[in-house]
Amino acid sequence: MGEPRLAGQRRHRVRLPTILALAVGLVAVSGCRKRLPLTPDELERVQTEAGVQPLRVYPGKKVISIYAGENKNEQFNVERDIVESSRGEELEKVVTKNTAGLILKIEEQNGMPLLWVTFESSCTTIDCAYAFVQTENGKFRLSAVPDRDGFGDPKIYRYAEWKKRRLSPGRMNSLAEANDVLLVKKRNGKILTIVLTVKKVIDNKTRRRRDKASGIQ
Repeated sequence: MGEPRLAGQRRHRVRLPTILALAVGLVAVSGCRKRLPLTPDELERVQTEAGVQPLRVYPGKKVISIYAGENKNEQFNVERDIVESSRGEELEKVVTKNTAGLILKIEEQNGMPLLWVTFESSCTTIDCAYAFVQTENGKFRLSAVPDRDGFGDPKIYRYAEWKKRRLSPGRMNSLAEANDVLLVKKRNGKILTIVLTVKKVIDNKTRRRRDKASGIQ
């Protein structure tokens, strides 16, 4: 005995080949999108074939810059106790790993390529841009953040505003390297930096031809 059906109810059979065909079709359309470090070879190819204007670049991790302003309205009063007060101001600038950036200019610093990148549409000069310099292994790493008018040197953090994530200038492996980058050196020897990345769609397809041998008569 089969399962009872309500009046007017139809059984719908979904064939497995149909499902597989739909799945394959979706994969073929979407391709494979990856976030990869920008390499010198890829940058050169982009410059040659399209120029850097269409390209968008992204920091590998969130960059947090905290700028401290001057203390204002300082007061000093003595009424039984000493009361000293002031009012300060801070500016927090955040660039997330999904904030698209544009390469404004390519220069050279101590023999290595230096990229000036803006993450704001209002910033069109290198004065307000972030600097990424190429290191020995071919990756572009954050080496400087822009100054802000009316504020002092910033405290720069990788991913989160936490003491163990504060970035400072240093060399990746040895003093013989050409340039400093902003980094955190952990106790286990691991070095954390901000790498410049790109989003890349890899759409490789292969068409197979089948040729069946006819055999010998």
